[in-house]
Parts: sequence; structure tokens; C-alpha cells
Amino acid sequence: MVKTLAVARELDGIDRRILALVQKDASHAQAEIARRVGLSTAAVHERLKKLESAGVIRRWTAVVDPVLVGAQVCAFVEVFFEHPRFEKGFIERVRKIDAVQECHHITGEFSLLLKVRVADMRALQTLLLEQLSGHEGVRQTRTVMVLSTVKEATYVEPGPAPRAGAPPGAVQSEGEEP
Repeated sequence: MVKTLAVARELDGIDRRILALVQKDASHAQAEIARRVGLSTAAVHERLKKLESAGVIRRWTAVVDPVLVGAQVCAFVEVFFEHPRFEKGFIERVRKIDAVQECHHITGEFSLLLKVRVADMRALQTLLLEQLSGHEGVRQTRTVMVLSTVKEATYVEPGPAPRAGAPPGAVQSEGEEP
């Protein structure tokens, strides 16, 4: 995590514009990105490679419509453990389950929040009973069903560039002279 924070402070305005463009549409040709940000194609290619190697860009992927590929049921599952020692093994397991799209440590009475997608209610029941609740150390799960999705995005706003001479973490305010 420290590596990511250090890299984030080093991103300049052009990196941020490139990130905004590729997050919205990763199919843009590098020549098109170069035209939009005012650099050569080679310079954009180099910046993208550096962003990848630094872990800022984790991977290139297609975002599919879950319903159109047969994953019609979406739910959020809270997981509570008998003891924290069981958490590591559980996390290792859910990383291997494709139906688990996200896994977050959360505050409150439960330890983890999972976002899951499956084909139907039978598949959800199997996932919950055989793969999640049945794992050693899981004391309780609570499931919340998604009725409809109003917004689901992967875009992360690239924050403003740091002010020149400012301490780490400080950013330039809108309208402030650089």
C-alpha cells in the first residue's frame, strides 16, 4: 500500500488525463490518447507501461453485462468469524471463487462484506451453504439481495496534482495558481 501512495503523489496532470481516458474506454488507440493529451504515441506508450509497472493500472479487462452472460442474481454477503484466526484461510478461499466479485474488510459486527453474482437462486444457495457458510470458522453470514442496480462503475477519479512545494498529500485547489 505504501508503494501505491508514493506513486499516487508522483502522478502528473498528463498521467491523470491518460488514466481518465483509459478508464472510460480502454479500447482507445494509443495514438488517439496521445492526440487528446498532446504527447507522442511513444510517450503515451511509455507512460502506460510505467503506470502498469507501478500498479496504478492493475489490468486491462472487458466489463460485461452480468445479466447477458447469465449471472442474474447479485447479493452482498456479510461474514462473521468465530475467531480472527479463521479469516486468512477464508480469504484465500474466496479469492478462488469466481462468483465472489469483491471482498472488503468492514466496520461493525461483521468482518467481511462480499459482493457475489450467480446465475440463479439455486446457485446462490449452493454458494452460501457449501462454499461460504460451510468454511471452517464462519459463525454467521447475512445476505442482502439486490433488487436492481441503479449505478455500478469501475471509474476512479484521478485526484488533482499536488501543489508545487506542498507537503505530501496536499493538492492544488480549483482556481489556485500552480
